[in-house]
Amino acid sequence: MVNNSTPRKSAATAIKDNIFTASPKMKKGAWLWWFWLFFIHDENTKISGKCRQIMILWSVKNDKCISVNNKRICVDKQIVPLRDSWKLNGAAAAWYFDGEKMHENFILEESSMSLDPNARSLEAPGKTPSKFFEAGESRWITNMRAGKNSFELVAEQIDSNVAIGPVHNNTKMLGRLIEIDGTRIERLQLTGTHSFEGEAKKIHGTAYFQKIYLAAPPPQWYWGLYHFEGGSMATYMKTYADLAMLKGNGIEPKLSKGLIPLTSDVLIYHAPTGEVFGGHELHVTPKKEEGELYSHLIEGGGERFKFSATARAYSHACWTFEKNIGILPIKSTFKYNEYPAVMETLEITPLDGREKIILKNGWGNMENAWGFII
Repeated sequence: MVNNSTPRKSAATAIKDNIFTASPKMKKGAWLWWFWLFFIHDENTKISGKCRQIMILWSVKNDKCISVNNKRICVDKQIVPLRDSWKLNGAAAAWYFDGEKMHENFILEESSMSLDPNARSLEAPGKTPSKFFEAGESRWITNMRAGKNSFELVAEQIDSNVAIGPVHNNTKMLGRLIEIDGTRIERLQLTGTHSFEGEAKKIHGTAYFQKIYLAAPPPQWYWGLYHFEGGSMATYMKTYADLAMLKGNGIEPKLSKGLIPLTSDVLIYHAPTGEVFGGHELHVTPKKEEGELYSHLIEGGGERFKFSATARAYSHACWTFEKNIGILPIKSTFKYNEYPAVMETLEITPLDGREKIILKNGWGNMENAWGFII
């Protein structure tokens, strides 16, 4: 007998297929983005946790006009289905911390992008062209060019633990009024080249990926992701609502733990033992002295563990979004802040009496956000 049935895809393959798909049915105001974060190691990264970093994203938002860092982007139709692909009318954006200086708007360009599920690629042509594509079973390549700089960033997943991913989650809140759909790969090995004025140098480090569909006004949040020597990683996310949503237009609020918590999640993977610690008890206390950048004091846990950590930023990039509110003579403003940071200490206490696990000097990034865009 001939078996004509189609082989069943693995869960991981189906998730990776989802990376290169788009739906034209976006809710009003919804956001869809693809996001890579690259940590480029320097000689002292193992000692201090500090490193060069590049963030790049490609996004579309179902709004006719929106301003980002004073660049006005007006699009009538964000997602256009073609015969075998999609045309995405939106923007490509990136910042680059070169080890000393943060280059905001490293890439910031309105673009008619191409999302091709057959080529398994997303490409943004223009004056600062960029592209990422799947180049093997667990390998992705990102190319970008901005001014005198060009990068080829090769990210490869070498750890198959389920905590690393790829993972896909869909969360609906307030009777399906709010939807967050996310695909993530928490840690990948990074190699590649950086060329400046034609001179190419090899690079190495780690990388992180996410694809997010957000069908709601973005809330305030605290987020962090950190990679440690030996393959371990930690990430946390807390969304909340408080008076910070009323701030914007150049006013920086005094951030707190969050008056009304919405969601709290923490995930820690200890590579030497293969243990995964996950929970929903999370408290983030932001601290900032005058003239300093933010630090996060983090604590929480789950059924099997408690943890505490200290993370400290050493650079900062900000994306400021503005949008008219109907015919009113005012605008809504949202500020999305990203900080190259070091998780100086991470202490995990198993509740079964085993010894504590202590990790130090994780390289990573922290985020906070304030304002409200509707």
